[in-house]
Amino acid sequence: MASDRRDIGELLVASGGDPDDLLECLEHSAVAIHLVDPSGAIVWVNAALGAALGRDRGDCLGRHAAELHLDPHVFADIWARLVAGESVPPRPVRLRGASGTCDVLLSASAARDRDGGLLGARFCARTPLVASDPGAAAIVAGAPLGIVRARLDGTVLAVNPAFCALLGRTADELVGDDLFALTHPDDRQLDQDKFAQLCAGQLRSYALTRRLLRGDGSPVWTRLHAAVVRDPAGAPAFYFGLVEDTDAERRAEDERRRRERQYELLTRLSPVGIFLGEAASECVFVNEEWVRITGRTLPEVRGGGWRRALHPDDALRVTTGCRRALAEGGSFTGEWRMLRPDGATVWVLGRFADVADSAGRRLYVGTITDITARVRAELDRARLAVIVEHAADALFLLGPDGTVAIWNPGAEKLLGHPGAEIRGRFLGDLVPGHGREIEAALRRVLTGDVVRELDAQVRRDDGALFAVTVTACPVHDPGGEVSAISVILHDVTPLKRVEQALRTSEARFRGLIEASAQIVWSSEPDGSIVEDSPSWRAFTGQTVAEMRGFGWLDAIAPDERERVRDGWQQIRSGRVTGSIEYRLRRADGRYAVAEIRAVPMFGPDGQIREWVGVCVDVTDKRRVEAQREALVADLRRSMHYQEMFMAVLGHDLRSPLSAILMATSLGLRRSPDDRTRRVLHQIAGSGQRMLRMIEQLLDVTRIRAAGGLEVRLARTDLAAICRIIIDEHQQANPAARIVLDVRGETRGTWDVDRLSQLASNLIGNAIQHAEGAPVATAQVDGRDPAVVRFVVHNRGAIAPELLSTIFDPFHRAAQGSAKTAGLGLGLYISEQIAVAHGGSVVVESTRAGGTYFRVELPRHPKPATLSPPGIRENHGAPLVRGNGVG
Repeated sequence: MASDRRDIGELLVASGGDPDDLLECLEHSAVAIHLVDPSGAIVWVNAALGAALGRDRGDCLGRHAAELHLDPHVFADIWARLVAGESVPPRPVRLRGASGTCDVLLSASAARDRDGGLLGARFCARTPLVASDPGAAAIVAGAPLGIVRARLDGTVLAVNPAFCALLGRTADELVGDDLFALTHPDDRQLDQDKFAQLCAGQLRSYALTRRLLRGDGSPVWTRLHAAVVRDPAGAPAFYFGLVEDTDAERRAEDERRRRERQYELLTRLSPVGIFLGEAASECVFVNEEWVRITGRTLPEVRGGGWRRALHPDDALRVTTGCRRALAEGGSFTGEWRMLRPDGATVWVLGRFADVADSAGRRLYVGTITDITARVRAELDRARLAVIVEHAADALFLLGPDGTVAIWNPGAEKLLGHPGAEIRGRFLGDLVPGHGREIEAALRRVLTGDVVRELDAQVRRDDGALFAVTVTACPVHDPGGEVSAISVILHDVTPLKRVEQALRTSEARFRGLIEASAQIVWSSEPDGSIVEDSPSWRAFTGQTVAEMRGFGWLDAIAPDERERVRDGWQQIRSGRVTGSIEYRLRRADGRYAVAEIRAVPMFGPDGQIREWVGVCVDVTDKRRVEAQREALVADLRRSMHYQEMFMAVLGHDLRSPLSAILMATSLGLRRSPDDRTRRVLHQIAGSGQRMLRMIEQLLDVTRIRAAGGLEVRLARTDLAAICRIIIDEHQQANPAARIVLDVRGETRGTWDVDRLSQLASNLIGNAIQHAEGAPVATAQVDGRDPAVVRFVVHNRGAIAPELLSTIFDPFHRAAQGSAKTAGLGLGLYISEQIAVAHGGSVVVESTRAGGTYFRVELPRHPKPATLSPPGIRENHGAPLVRGNGVG
């Protein structure tokens, strides 16, 4: 065929000699043809190509041929083969049409000069429905992959030898057979579904791993690449499939998975923790035992996270050893501690080795074995040795014959014998006077019994006599036989002395009870009386028989017995100390007010062993308390009248004082005489001070009457209030210098008038009492989101003895300070204003640092109620306000 084509080509060239005739022939050819130059640019196309693509011929000229291809890599492969001088057999390609894709069989040939240089190439596009090219048939026949062609109904049309060899059948056996009958039944439905989607145009092609059936019925794993070949009209013409034999690959993969499952099972069941890592990415695998030992899962230790499982004291040593083993290709073995997430420490024996896999990657494998029990046992043995060495008791290990084999330093110290005199001696000889008892005790021990705290005495060489207890127990060998005897001599001489002292103390205590005016008693856990109480009998006149059990209740006033019985039951149920007050009948028949106080006595098991207590005659005490309450009531009434007097006095004084101030103000406006004006200014100043004193007295009256100041909360700015107050003080005291320091957000919810009063009192106080020049500093700090702080400072110092009472009312007036012209109520009222806002005021004063008044105000307070002045706790401190320094 190739020679026929060459002959025809020579005839065409020789027949006319005119290339135009050849171009005209190609122009009218039904085969779509385009020519390209050595760069791949299109230089000529015929009418058939333009019609196939739906493009004007001029639209194609000048374009690179790759632009016509929907799959550029396909053209790149064809062009590379042409440049390399290889033949390019026809192959299906997809070209870009004006209205869609055009599927064709594309053949290509190269034009070369005499030296073999590339002059250009010709591309011919034909329909792929009929493969009449013998070369293509040869390629199909010699392809290493199985190739099958079938109708759209699944009937096999053609197969190549590779497909026949794959299934072990001849072409005659396969052609005409059902395509899906060749598929394993378990994979057939999926294969049919994909084939239906392909024929319906839902898929252009598909790849599928499936099993085919050989002629002998055995399955073979294959990978299928399937597509539908379409006719020039775009309709499906026939099915085309490439079949690759993957059976060996699949079997190898199954074998690999089987081994991985075996390895996984071995690592999971392994009694040691296994750790696998890569040199670059570090930890990539740990088994279940490793997780159990360390308490950390693979996501927690992946990469370098495994280092967190090392105890900090061992981490450097372990990581250094691992790096050295990795660098030198060796191994590392050692014992170290692992730190679990719950803080527990685990001792492990670890081994680390560097290996390489089949791909040449550097890997390392590590194992850890939990040796915590062994390490703890060794530590326990070491501790036991230390305990034995330093024990104060005498410890001996005797042979079966009762002679000393091993002893501790405590034995030498107790007996006063050096070790050479103790070894080999019978224990009974070391405890003179108790030889027979010791011998009998050792015989019991040899039978397996334990002798506990046998009393004996030991006399040292210096004549000192010691009381000891002897405890002996058997030591068994691995076979269960008694091979030795362990003996402890415990010096109980101090205990004996304590017991004697306790007996003496008990006798002294009983004598004290008999001589005491209080009634001392004890009862059973259920509250019944068993033991005699002479003091009870002397007070109530009951006999021992009358008071036993619950007969003691008969001595209580009849109308209170039920209450006392219930109260006593509650105390016993609560198992805590308790008290009851009731009227108790004296021996003369009169009743006294008595208070009983009961205390539970617990035994070693936590149960109440008995109740003990005292009964005290509090008749005189209650009489005094009643008198005191009457006096307190009289005092409160007196204070109430005083408060009413202060309120009326303050209210009545304001009217004439207001008239005086108005007259003074009028005189100042109208009098031209300087001397008269000076007098009027003095009168006005004195009147203003009197007015302030009256307001302070009224504030004190309000505090005492209402239990605190009433505040009206509103949104305001403490820094703005301070600026106004400072301006007022500057105008009244031109020589004073006041510095304001504002920090942060100073707005909050407070009573504007009361805070103005507080700021004015503290700033005025700082100017008035400053040492030297009247200089004061005020700071408003709002950096805390919940609290705003106001601090006033001057260089003056307050005497330490005055700090604890500086906020008390009338304090400064009573002191008679030279600088004080008021009643000493300003700081008291300032404190009440802070407390009413839920805040506080404290003072700190030193000679070196000066005086600081520190106010803390909640930014959004709830109104607080101050306890009335004068109400104190039992130790004398105010109930609400404090006198702390800070």
